Amino acid sequence: MTPPARILVTGATGAVGGAILRRLTAAGYDAYGASSRGGSSPRQFAWRIGTEEPPDALRVPWHAVVHCAADTRWNLSAEESEQANVAPLRALLKWMDQSTRLIHLSSSYATGLTGSVEPTSSDAYRNTYEWSKAAAERLIAAERSTADIVRFPIVMGAREDGFLDRYSGFFWLPSSLCTGAVPALVGDAEAYLDIVSTDDIAEHIRELVGGDRPAGVRLSVLGRGAGAPRVAEAFRTILAALNSWRAENGVPGLEQLRYVSADQWNRFYLPFAREYLDRAQLMRVTAFQAYQSYLSITEPFEVTHRAEPITSTLYRSMRRWAETHAATARRVPRPWRP
Repeated sequence: MTPPARILVTGATGAVGGAILRRLTAAGYDAYGASSRGGSSPRQFAWRIGTEEPPDALRVPWHAVVHCAADTRWNLSAEESEQANVAPLRALLKWMDQSTRLIHLSSSYATGLTGSVEPTSSDAYRNTYEWSKAAAERLIAAERSTADIVRFPIVMGAREDGFLDRYSGFFWLPSSLCTGAVPALVGDAEAYLDIVSTDDIAEHIRELVGGDRPAGVRLSVLGRGAGAPRVAEAFRTILAALNSWRAENGVPGLEQLRYVSADQWNRFYLPFAREYLDRAQLMRVTAFQAYQSYLSITEPFEVTHRAEPITSTLYRSMRRWAETHAATARRVPRPWRP
């Protein structure tokens, strides 16, 4: 009897990597995880890829490596982002045997401002995270004769209950709404906000692992595309989920924030903020600027694999966030005053 294929998932303690590791294990694969911290399971190992040698337990043949490890922060310097998202991949490619399949997880936003990963200048991207993910894709194209690259947009939790191993990234929004960290929603209410579930990504990876090796570098783009929720619809869903949880816990509901365009914000509101707001408020405003362009995408992504409708999953994910971050979810935002 042929033993099950041995699969290594990097970034296995993250929101996406954890879901993939569980899905592959449930499907009968001999799946293991690696991350910088390691995990509680004996099948999860601590390995800082690119800065240290792999543990002895990982020095075995692998059918496939699913590379999920990444630092998704947008405020890193170019050097920091390269060290976080490109250098580990370069080390992984050097370590991997050519017979081992590579499935690399990228981002829908890796195409930056031009719609392509080919530009090398950081000016072609909204931030250094996008720039580093594009650089990683170029590295794979240059050094691998065969690989799968999987792009996906904003990630929510499991479709059944909204569970995530780690609530980060886009979950700045419920936190900001509950704490009053932002005075307005800077973006276009009719813009597209493409979102997928960790289930969508994990199932696609399972299908790739069980399928044939691609003849070259194959690209998958997951998402809803033109069926993605608009910003206004997504924010209404988020607010409804938070207010439902708050009502059940005796906390006053949150009010809908007004929309302002990025041009209005940067031309009128931001100068006021710089002059009159205190240091803590100004830090929040500055951090919020990074999200403006993601709430103003008026052309949907072209997808190769269309995910199922996401609104109910968004609702469950926000409810689950509130349950696991109750102290923040109970906060009553204070009005902004100079």
